[in-house]
Amino acid sequence: MVQAYLSAPIIHSGLRKDDFCSVAVKVLEDKGITVFAPQFLGPAHPLVIYKRDVENVMKSDLVIAEITNPSLGVGMEIMLSIESMKPLLLFYNGDVEQLSKMVRGAPGKVLFIYDSLEDVDRILRGFNLDSLLVLKCAYCDSHVAEVIEDRIHCVGCGSIISGGE
Repeated sequence: MVQAYLSAPIIHSGLRKDDFCSVAVKVLEDKGITVFAPQFLGPAHPLVIYKRDVENVMKSDLVIAEITNPSLGVGMEIMLSIESMKPLLLFYNGDVEQLSKMVRGAPGKVLFIYDSLEDVDRILRGFNLDSLLVLKCAYCDSHVAEVIEDRIHCVGCGSIISGGE
């Protein structure tokens, strides 16, 4: 069974993205994916949170993060995902030029800009999330691909990366 880790700001109430997280959890569960979403857990000691979240990132098959507002915790989860070569789907609502260049230049990720929660739903439903892999696309900045039959497609631009030629 595929497991996903959902990352988004938690501490500052004005930065939370609970609507985004609710939509993502619904879509992932509809697809049969087990989701760990710390946004919906109660308070705990910082050491407990650190250990729990690191463990869950490491055992997940992919990480989905909402990165519109900077968050140190989300940044740490993104780096864990990159270091462990997990496909990383990053969602951003706003001007991409305002997004951290460190995040924009990171390997292992694909960046999705969304205007509405319907966009988030459509994007997540559009992929076989159980067949994602980290692979740099030659045609765009994406580093995430999906396997469809005998072909590997970039999830960023849809280009065929390999197979079926």
